[in-house]
Amino acid sequence: MTVPVEDELWQRFRSGDEQAFTAIYNAHFTTLYRYGYHIANDDELVKDTIQTLFIDLWRGRRNLSPTDSIKFYLLKAMRRQVYRAIRQQSAAFTDADAAHGLSFSPEFDFITLEVQAQQQAQLRQAIDQLSHRQREAITLLYIDGLAYPEIADMMAVQVRTVYNLVYEALEKLRKLLVQPGFWVMLMAGVVI
Repeated sequence: MTVPVEDELWQRFRSGDEQAFTAIYNAHFTTLYRYGYHIANDDELVKDTIQTLFIDLWRGRRNLSPTDSIKFYLLKAMRRQVYRAIRQQSAAFTDADAAHGLSFSPEFDFITLEVQAQQQAQLRQAIDQLSHRQREAITLLYIDGLAYPEIADMMAVQVRTVYNLVYEALEKLRKLLVQPGFWVMLMAGVVI
């Protein structure tokens, strides 16, 4: 969305327009889910957190400030909500990642799914060896498409720190992963 369209949509939402609220929810649910899942690694917790976030937004809409980027505003709010939910939850649960497949022949589909499942498992193991901050930084950069200054603001660190976190994460992944195909998939956001 362009800035004027986002401004208008946000203003309509703040004024109580349910269609604007629905449009914001539909436009950003997937991004919020993906980001929340990378923090919590818990499908139900993330879905519940998104619902709570939007309920809170609707209830407090009249007190919300204007924003230049709805996506950035929501991601920042989502981050706070997920960490709050994690603190309230006593046990952590994990869900398996879904494999992505191509539709050619059944044999090709099977082979592709097997290879992707193996690569995803290896990449997930490598990513799990990163620090929490490194995982968060590369998720925000490569998956959610935020700029370094936005990531710095979201993580409450200096921009230089974000550069360092991303660099260190990529160096560590490079050492852990020997197949070059991982880097194409990582940059495309296919398997994280």
